[in-house]
Amino acid sequence: IKVTMEPPSGMKAGLHKTYNTMVNADFLEKVEPYEKWRPLTYAVCFLHSVVQERRKFGPIGFSMPYEFNSSDLDASMLYMEKQFTSCAVTNRKYEWEAMQYMCGAIQYGGKITQELDRELFATYTYLWIREEIFNPSFQFNQQSLDFNYVIPDFPDHQSYIQYIGSMPQNDNPL
Repeated sequence: IKVTMEPPSGMKAGLHKTYNTMVNADFLEKVEPYEKWRPLTYAVCFLHSVVQERRKFGPIGFSMPYEFNSSDLDASMLYMEKQFTSCAVTNRKYEWEAMQYMCGAIQYGGKITQELDRELFATYTYLWIREEIFNPSFQFNQQSLDFNYVIPDFPDHQSYIQYIGSMPQNDNPL
């Protein structure tokens, strides 16, 4: 008997799985300041769901199949946690370029062999792992759609689950 586990289909399903398995109430209160940690956690989880979704498009998504999985997300979040904690203890600004590089080029990017795929992933991390994610007007999609993907900031885990549940079943390709 062969058992495989496929990633969930769609942004809603991907984020729902992540917020029901890896991200829980304790995780959201793991690093201070919470009002910065929660949006960063959501942004990295969103990035993970996007790359999982792009895989289903074959050569249109990435030029070759890559085996991105939850260990990439775990390693990225562990690095983000260490970075945030270190900056808080030493009273330094967040090192966004280092976080982008570690997530995009090392954690996930270590599996990427094609240059155009590497550039695409670098673009994702540049756009979605940066200080602007803390702005209330930040949204992942650059154009207004029927549903605009924003970073919610809730004090409790259940509110994130409810927000993710309100996302559309089928994602707009944009």
